[in-house]
Amino acid sequence: MTIPRPRWLLLCFALLGATPAAWAQVAPADSAALIATTQGMMDAIVTGDTTAWAPWLLPQWFLTDEEGHHITRAEFIPDMHPIPTGQSGEIKVVNPHFAAAPGVIVFSYDADEVHHFYDQVLRTRFHATDTWVGQAGAWKMLASQVTALPTPIEGRHIDKRLLDPYTGSYRLTPEIALTIAVGDSGLTMTRGSGAPQRLYAIDDRIFIRHGVRGFWLFERDQHGAVVRLVNWRDNNAVVWRRE
Repeated sequence: MTIPRPRWLLLCFALLGATPAAWAQVAPADSAALIATTQGMMDAIVTGDTTAWAPWLLPQWFLTDEEGHHITRAEFIPDMHPIPTGQSGEIKVVNPHFAAAPGVIVFSYDADEVHHFYDQVLRTRFHATDTWVGQAGAWKMLASQVTALPTPIEGRHIDKRLLDPYTGSYRLTPEIALTIAVGDSGLTMTRGSGAPQRLYAIDDRIFIRHGVRGFWLFERDQHGAVVRLVNWRDNNAVVWRRE
């Protein structure tokens, strides 16, 4: 995937000579070209085509991936390979946002991945932010950061009789508490005067909230009584004790 050189030259010159009031402006045609280039890069992740990446990356380019790894250009390009036999997939660039300053464009977007993994379908949504800089009449990518976003799930249906023991109040501090209730749709969580928030079941002990990292785990004592609600956040346990 290539971008017509005159279009990039026009954008580069416009940005380098822009006044502060015009810094945030990116022409629709140029933003469309950048989206198309990025989509070509996402397609190449599946096919392992390094030619869709190499021309656009500066020598000092680096990626911070969703696991927090710092990956240099020298590491990234040689490690690109087609996905293994038995797998297939696609990644779509959606929700694009741009910001610009003289000689710089920041492109932020979501990358929706559908991964066919040995007869199973995995759906993941990533958010990426790429920094492009104007050099020698062209735009090159300087850095990229990727974050994996929580994927909403329907959750499992859990018999109400298994959920009833979880209802009640749980306290984090003397001033902070939450209430767990059960209804026809499952469990809800309410903090203070806030609106109830749905908890979605992974199984009969583990629950998640949409749009929030981590999970909630109900714990029992040696007699089987529910005594704690533990919010596991990035492998850290936040304990709410039942009242």
